Amino acid sequence: MLRTSITGPDFDKLFTGAEQDVAGFMTAAMADTTNDVKEVFRAQVRAAGLGERLANAVRGVTYPNRSGRVSLDPSGWVYAQPSKDGRGAAAIIESYSTGASIVARAGKRFLAIPTDDVPMKRSGDTLSPDEVEARYGRKLQFISSGDKGFKTPSQRHAGVGYLVLKGLVIRKATGRWRNATDRERGGKTRNPRPVQSVIMFTLVRAVKKPKSIDLSVPAEVANTRFETNLNARWR
Repeated sequence: MLRTSITGPDFDKLFTGAEQDVAGFMTAAMADTTNDVKEVFRAQVRAAGLGERLANAVRGVTYPNRSGRVSLDPSGWVYAQPSKDGRGAAAIIESYSTGASIVARAGKRFLAIPTDDVPMKRSGDTLSPDEVEARYGRKLQFISSGDKGFKTPSQRHAGVGYLVLKGLVIRKATGRWRNATDRERGGKTRNPRPVQSVIMFTLVRAVKKPKSIDLSVPAEVANTRFETNLNARWR
């Protein structure tokens, strides 16, 4: 007797394969959406004038985040790098999203706001008061904002007072300030340049940061972009 054996499809395997494909589409769409939100967030930071370095501190990660892993319920997280002392990128960005008031810390009475005359680091940041003193080898001097006899080429800004370096001359080649030599201070050079007192920092009690980052913009992208990205990934 001839017997034939006919077997039907393994529905468990079929459904498992289809589920894996759908999970792949969902995870890829979530990765796309996470990246979209991250780029919009970074654009907000740049538009606020906070620079490329702070913008790049905004990161994004998709879960599951291991290579080859997919899920029917993926998730994405966009965040700014935190720091242990609370002064990292996350804190800076948050202050610009809320319009926070910044006050002096560590027992200090005033905030020192750098003027345009403060030298720059290679990173593009301005030197701190301690770094200015180290650069010029001299202490900054406090000058009251009400001192009418104080002459300076620096632009004055409203504040409680100023931190000043006296005895500086301008470099012809760079336009930056340097310490005057003894001969320059004594007016004994052939082509004397004016020896001046330069405001390096304006002292204020607090600074109100403008609310220049709108976190509702990346949040709206997070809410609306996933469906579009899923349709693009589906095949």
